[in-house]
Amino acid sequence: MNKRYSDDFKSKFRYENGYYLIELRLSSLEQFFNTFDPSPFHDKDIDEDAEHYIVDTVRAFPIKTKLKLVFYLREEHQKEASKILLKAIENYFGYRAMMSSRELRSLLHEGRIALLMGCVFLVICIGARAALSFVEKYPLGNILLEGLSIIGWVAMWKPVHVFLYDWWAVYRMKKVYEKIRDMSIEICID
Repeated sequence: MNKRYSDDFKSKFRYENGYYLIELRLSSLEQFFNTFDPSPFHDKDIDEDAEHYIVDTVRAFPIKTKLKLVFYLREEHQKEASKILLKAIENYFGYRAMMSSRELRSLLHEGRIALLMGCVFLVICIGARAALSFVEKYPLGNILLEGLSIIGWVAMWKPVHVFLYDWWAVYRMKKVYEKIRDMSIEICID
């Protein structure tokens, strides 16, 4: 994120005591949770819009930026809200972080298998090219030999893509979920 964009974005959030505040106003505690989920509050899914707002906001800040979730509730909901919201956020985003860790492990495992397969196929293509080097003197022989080299290297595309690009997005989301799980939470009367 460039500095100008970062400053413009940060100016949209209140800064207090060293924290940028992610503020949510709730008319009731139930508004924060998925109403179709019959689980108790601490196990409930968070409302999709609330989740997207929190996750998108946290993702937009550098990962080391100090953030705090601030919920504004009516006074009658404040007493029960503190424990419920803290536990719900810890459980929900802890679960999301755990699932991201599993996804990352699975992706890296898939990358290692693809790397092994790609290397074997590349060696086969290089060997076939060496074995067929006598066809170089024929008009289409060079095309065949170059084709073997190209297809061998194309087989390496998947593992290279996994290890250079794919893992980063999953790792970043894992860090975002962990940050939200561990974030300071404040309940205020609205």
